[in-house]
Amino acid sequence: MVAPRSHGAGAAPSVGQQERREAGPLTGKGQARKAALLDAAARVFERRGFLDTRVADIVAEAKVAQGTFYTYFDSKDAVFQAVATRVVGEMLVALHADHPNPSATPYQRAFAAMERFVDSYRPRARIIALIEQVGTFTPELKSLRLQVREAFVDRAARGIAHQQQQGIADASLDPVLTAEVLGAMVDHVCYVWMNLGKEFDREALLKMLTVVWIRAIGAEEPAEDAAEPVVEAVPAG
Repeated sequence: MVAPRSHGAGAAPSVGQQERREAGPLTGKGQARKAALLDAAARVFERRGFLDTRVADIVAEAKVAQGTFYTYFDSKDAVFQAVATRVVGEMLVALHADHPNPSATPYQRAFAAMERFVDSYRPRARIIALIEQVGTFTPELKSLRLQVREAFVDRAARGIAHQQQQGIADASLDPVLTAEVLGAMVDHVCYVWMNLGKEFDREALLKMLTVVWIRAIGAEEPAEDAAEPVVEAVPAG
């Protein structure tokens, strides 16, 4: 857990509070209250950033007493780590939610991967940026941020290696390093677009990311009329 700091850490918890925090909420009502606190904290962090957020802001947003907050979290740092962990978990699920269409071309599969990453990043962009900021002085959050990157890179590296075996991608490329480089491209474009506010046309950007990816791995580009993405197949049930 992130070590409590003076900004928003509050008084030392009682033995009972500490035991409840470590055990987690045992009742449905307690779980719902903790989830509501996390929702409120996420909204405040998105609006105010990490450094300017206070525990008082979070409890005001959640419409609860400070004592309720300290039943579940011992500091602003702790609740931010909980918010960050939830956001990263949601994004990891989203990145693995597809079912590849076996009839898709390399271009179509790459386009689907770009689209999946962009669409999972967008609603979480502000918290991801804060994780990067806080991660500069908090190793646990740096590790969380890397989990998102590594999930994308691992999946991409396996895909490139498979395409090399099929004779589609350049066999001389190191699939892991190639995935790292291309993953950095996609990650940074999302940051510039969704956090720095540079405007892009979504469809044009997805197509350009896909073209750069396909050219980088040495795969053959499709004819213009065959380059449209396909809907991923979802197994019944």
